[in-house]
Amino acid sequence: MSTNITELLKSLNSKDAIKRVKAAKVLGELGNRKATSELMKALKDNPDVDTRIACAQALGSIGDRVATDLIIETFKADPDKKVKAALLSALGELGDDSAFDTLMDAMLNEKLILIREAATAALGKLNNKSAADDLQNLVRTDKNTKIIVAAIKSLYLLGERKAAPLFEELLESSKEIPIRTEVASGLGRIGGRGAIQPLVAKLKKEESEIVREAIVVSLGRIANTTAVDTLVNSLKKDKSPLVRKSAAWALRRIRDGRITAALMSQLDKETFEAVKQEIISSLGKHRERKAVNAIIDTLKNSKDEEVRRSAAIALGDINDKKAVEPLLHQLEVDKIPEVRKYAAWSLSKLKSVNSKELLVALKKKEKDSQVRDMIQTAINAIDDAIHHAEAEAKKAEERSKREEYYYF
Repeated sequence: MSTNITELLKSLNSKDAIKRVKAAKVLGELGNRKATSELMKALKDNPDVDTRIACAQALGSIGDRVATDLIIETFKADPDKKVKAALLSALGELGDDSAFDTLMDAMLNEKLILIREAATAALGKLNNKSAADDLQNLVRTDKNTKIIVAAIKSLYLLGERKAAPLFEELLESSKEIPIRTEVASGLGRIGGRGAIQPLVAKLKKEESEIVREAIVVSLGRIANTTAVDTLVNSLKKDKSPLVRKSAAWALRRIRDGRITAALMSQLDKETFEAVKQEIISSLGKHRERKAVNAIIDTLKNSKDEEVRRSAAIALGDINDKKAVEPLLHQLEVDKIPEVRKYAAWSLSKLKSVNSKELLVALKKKEKDSQVRDMIQTAINAIDDAIHHAEAEAKKAEERSKREEYYYF
């Protein structure tokens, strides 16, 4: 579908419901506030449920608070539960505090779970901590898992640190995996260092890989060295590739001398490509020069294009000149444009004067426009480095002449 605003607004008034819905979705993706008034009109007047839902979602995505009052009025009047839920979600996206009372009333008094869940989730996006006590009470007393999970998420989105003890309690006691997963995620946001011990203790005995992954991610968010041994253990020994991948990501966020050795050791042993990719990215962010040879081998030999792409990026992050030749080779022979593009990106970071001639030649042969642009970026970076070096040499020569003059 066209992205022309005029054509999309025309389609929004089409007799064809499918065209109306598609138009509303594209308008929401574009985020152009010029569409607000027409979306509001369609939301108010169109009898088709799917069209009203799409308009509500689009208004939420665009974020124009001019629509707040109409959305509240429409929520109160609309007979369809799915539309009402979409309207509440849109109020959350708008983040307008004038919707607070409407959302609170819906969370506490509506009977349908779909509507209560939407209201509960929306409250977390309003940045109004007045809802915190009611949200905590909901977590303690409600019997519906979806409502509890939505309330937990809203509490940590609001930054309600007072909820941390409740989260720790539920992490240990809840029998519901979605609840344990959400409180584990929440502790990474609001728990601080005090949450490390309960997270580590639960990780050791948690059977669900989804919960273990959430715990590992939260330990990465907290980013404290006391969690390094636990994260290294998860990287090396957890049976789940999902958890090992998240452990590699978490270790990227912590600065500690033990980490790069553990990452390099696991890179040799890891059998899952997605985990290798994350390990390589982490070694790059740690700028570990000892890993360069291993990453070069991976760049040359991996059959997975995402892994090769990560290897190319990591070599640019580490910025070791021994990567120049392998990156040039990969730029020349790799069949995947995305890998070639990031090989060129890394060469723009390395700024090797000796690589310029081959880069110029490769640019002439390259068929992909994005790769050509990145090769040109690398060439420009080298030229800038040459000019900078020449300017510095000239300054040094002039300084030397002045010093010689004053000496005599």
